Amino acid sequence: MTTTSTTTPASVFVGGPFFRLVDPATGLMPQEEQDKITRIIEHFEKGGSTVYNAHRREAWGAEFLSAPECTHLDYTEISQSDLFVAFPGVPVSPGTHVEIGWASALGKPMVLFLEKDEKHTFLVTGLETVANVEYVWFSSVDDIFRQLPDAVQRVMSRKGPAVRPDAP
Repeated sequence: MTTTSTTTPASVFVGGPFFRLVDPATGLMPQEEQDKITRIIEHFEKGGSTVYNAHRREAWGAEFLSAPECTHLDYTEISQSDLFVAFPGVPVSPGTHVEIGWASALGKPMVLFLEKDEKHTFLVTGLETVANVEYVWFSSVDDIFRQLPDAVQRVMSRKGPAVRPDAP
């Protein structure tokens, strides 16, 4: 694992809901969802990071890989990344939650994007007790970018969980 600084990770894995968002009629994710992921990817690429992302790799749904291929690639790319960022999803994205588990188990710094005024699973919102994670609560994508630099700086400069498990 290498980083170019405490605030600019050399490599980032960007995750989020995918399979359930693909429209069977078009074979693609809605443009609004593509744009949201693309803005996150471009943010990190403009900063000099290498970005891994299944959505882009699989042409937004037009070129799905097989289950063994995408599972192996996602795990490998998360393993090679210096930072994991993701939208856990509302409703919950099962695949993204698996990726969050992998990133947590691998000790990867994480920034998770959580929709304000939505209920998120306790195992995501309580993850800071066992993992190095920052939460970015948002109503619009613009909210994310106002908070993202500071969240990345905090998570990249910290080792271990954000909160001790025995903290009140």
